[in-house]
Amino acid sequence: MWMVMKRRGSEGIPKIGKFSWKLAVILLLSLITMVFYGSRKVGYHVDEIYSYGLANSEYLPFMHFGEIEYGVKDWMLEYGAGESLGDLFRNLVKDFQILKECDFQFRESVIYEDYVIAQANSSDTRTTTWVSGQAYQDYIAVSESNTFNYASVYYNQRGDVHPPLYYIILHTICSVFQGIFSKWFALSINIVVLLLTTMMLYKMVKEYLGGETAALAAAGGYGLSCGFMNTAVWLRMYALLTLMVVIVCYVHLKIAGEDFRCKGKNRRYLILAVLCGFLTHYYFVLYAIGIAMVFTIWMLVRKKWRETISYLLTLAGSAAAGLCIWPYAIRHVFKGYQGTQALDVIREGEFYYIKIKLMFQQIMAQVYGGQWWILVLCLCAAAGIVIWKKVRKKGSSLPFGKGMLVTVPIVFYVVVVAQIVPMLVERYVMCTFPFWILFVVVSIAFVLRELRESGSITEKWANRVLLLSGVLLFALNNCYLREPAGLYHGEQELVKVPENTDCVYVLSDGDWNQSAIDSTILAQCRNVGLVYVSEISILAEDYEYQKGDYVMVAIQKDMEVEEVYTEVIDMLGLTGLHQVDVQEGATAIRFLLTGD
Repeated sequence: MWMVMKRRGSEGIPKIGKFSWKLAVILLLSLITMVFYGSRKVGYHVDEIYSYGLANSEYLPFMHFGEIEYGVKDWMLEYGAGESLGDLFRNLVKDFQILKECDFQFRESVIYEDYVIAQANSSDTRTTTWVSGQAYQDYIAVSESNTFNYASVYYNQRGDVHPPLYYIILHTICSVFQGIFSKWFALSINIVVLLLTTMMLYKMVKEYLGGETAALAAAGGYGLSCGFMNTAVWLRMYALLTLMVVIVCYVHLKIAGEDFRCKGKNRRYLILAVLCGFLTHYYFVLYAIGIAMVFTIWMLVRKKWRETISYLLTLAGSAAAGLCIWPYAIRHVFKGYQGTQALDVIREGEFYYIKIKLMFQQIMAQVYGGQWWILVLCLCAAAGIVIWKKVRKKGSSLPFGKGMLVTVPIVFYVVVVAQIVPMLVERYVMCTFPFWILFVVVSIAFVLRELRESGSITEKWANRVLLLSGVLLFALNNCYLREPAGLYHGEQELVKVPENTDCVYVLSDGDWNQSAIDSTILAQCRNVGLVYVSEISILAEDYEYQKGDYVMVAIQKDMEVEEVYTEVIDMLGLTGLHQVDVQEGATAIRFLLTGD
């Protein structure tokens, strides 16, 4: 949080300047507010549970229905990474001997045959079986045998539809706190990442777009906004994606400011930023395409032929490195269920203006309190001055290239994402929130600078107006008047299950396993029986109620709850029990029963 600012000397050499206490105050307020709202988060979206499951479950991407006789974990112990470097070395020697015996025909080896069996078992959706509540705990928390097991994280993400970087970071934190689940593990990532994002936004505006006062207004307007806090409490990779997008934009401005020379540190920064962005979320590629197009055109207009080639080769190298690290991106994008849906939209040209409108409305609500006219007014004012000066042949002090570099990729990203996302919700555009604040602040800064240069306003009043614009943005959509949507009041964290509780979780026939959303609750149970409604009688064969114990019956809301509840009570022989509590969760209604 402590920030050392740089000031350029007369020869352009960076020099250490004074500490910015104003930025420190903004960061401190953001930190306090994030901790406050984090403490009030008591429930989870199913995708947030999957964040923990995919990061921490041992070779099991999604919670299965029953015990596994031979799964991917067993295969890894026998042929793969094992539990130590010694195991890995011994397995590599053994694998080499096996492959040598079958002339290195991998698909004909016992290694491949066993892997097919292990993967099929790990993906099995069998029902009518009981599992211990510990199985759910091991899904969302790191077990003793799974600490710092990045091979497991890599495998799990192979079966999901996202790259692995965020999950690797989350797994690392959770491995330090073995066997424990806490919302603060993921929240801590968001807190650190968003503070860094605010600092980078400040740095970018101060050095390249509007000066220190504008930078403070942008940092304060974003760091205390409703959109910022919504990003903070959403336990997914979108806060990290936001940081990557801001860093990539900053690096491009830095390269442009150094006469487009993409070499040395600039090249390394660009490669690292693009690589980390790609390994965070596939949607980052859309932003990377947008900013690469604008930057390439900018260089070509400036006749920077050699620099253009160097830049494009650097991007190509970053892409190649990303695919070497994570080759499953090709399968996820071209064969995954979300990837194919997105490609179908693009391939068939099914673009709808209404989707763009609805997505922009989501953004406006998060950064301007729904007052979209603020953005339009500021942009029109800046454009008006540019046109006026062009007509008067005075030129404009607003670098056209910088303006296009900052705005076009963000607009391109939102337009494309609005067409291909599975749901029109703000999480997919959270990475653009800092820029919408930036657009307003930088436009006002430009207008004020032009007025100051024409003698219409003094520098002192220009700074006052800039700070006032930041205050106005804060007043319109600050996080103190409208709390984040992702707190989920009354949800999983508030449910405390008594000791010696068994749970019957009833699913609609053929439905997917929706019990994952209640993992923190089911982890408190002694045993959990997941069952389709048509197979309750089979599950009942393995169950006998013990006097004094509790039984929780969870039934999906989309079913005939009362009818199914009666059937469960009858078939499991629970007619002598009385109802203690009834709770309504995100996807199911839970009945708690006990006997005398």
